[in-house]
Amino acid sequence: MKKILFLVCLLLCLLLAGCGPQEKNTSGSGKVLYTVTDATGTKLSFSEKPQRIVSLNVSADEILLDMVDSKRLAALSLLADDPGICSAGDKVKSVKGRAQGSNLESVLAMQPDLVIIPDYTVEPIQGLRSAGLKVYVCHTPNNVQDIFKFIREIGSAVGEEAKGEAMAKNMEAQLEAVRKQALQAAGDKPLNVLALSFTGPLGMRGTFSGLCYYAGVHNVLDGMDIPYQSNLSEEKMLELNPELIITPSWDYSKKGDPEQFRQRILQNPAYKSIKAVKNGRVQSLHDNYLYSTSQYTVKAVQELAHAAYGI
Repeated sequence: MKKILFLVCLLLCLLLAGCGPQEKNTSGSGKVLYTVTDATGTKLSFSEKPQRIVSLNVSADEILLDMVDSKRLAALSLLADDPGICSAGDKVKSVKGRAQGSNLESVLAMQPDLVIIPDYTVEPIQGLRSAGLKVYVCHTPNNVQDIFKFIREIGSAVGEEAKGEAMAKNMEAQLEAVRKQALQAAGDKPLNVLALSFTGPLGMRGTFSGLCYYAGVHNVLDGMDIPYQSNLSEEKMLELNPELIITPSWDYSKKGDPEQFRQRILQNPAYKSIKAVKNGRVQSLHDNYLYSTSQYTVKAVQELAHAAYGI
């Protein structure tokens, strides 16, 4: 009889324990932890934070390396290993994998639970999705304000919304601090700046005008509709008459020589009356900062402000 009573009590205890409050399991339980919508309008739902992320964009590489544990990164883009365009430095060594959007096999080999790819690579996006991969297409930033959004977007995609928000706010605060200092140095006459690359001038579109805003300088190409990848004529260069000329430090094709590019401007007799040439203010900045659409944009603004005002 005592044995029966003991078994009944034990059964009641087990039943009561089962009726108590249970910890919700959102990791692998099938329950939705969060949902995001990418640049194509595609909704992606996650039951846990992705643990094998493949990034196919160098700026996304830079953001993720400062946002998540590198153990969660299965692969970075091929450009991550090029210090001429990637600002992450030795951090990239913590992630062994590399992948390319146009090479489906290289992505599949990483067994990703999330692929982050920019919206300008249309064909790879369809191929990756057809292979059954979870693909988040991110917006391409066209100005500095878009970079803030881009950082927040990446944070949301990988389940780190708070970190993305903090990173964007910190970046914005740093940029405002540089702008305040630069405006004090500039007074009522911002320096006129022209930035050139191996494929043409910068600034009609894209982020460069935003960099100039925070660096307290004036982009001489503001408001001008100059075709992409077109060269400025000697007459146009003389008309613009910049006080500071920024030349490239990197060439995607690996065929151009940055120092030869700079010297061609300095030694061109037609340019001797241009203020920047006359005063020896033709110099290169780090293109890995200048072209960055990540938190490293701050470095570009700091370098530009220093080149202009010595701050």
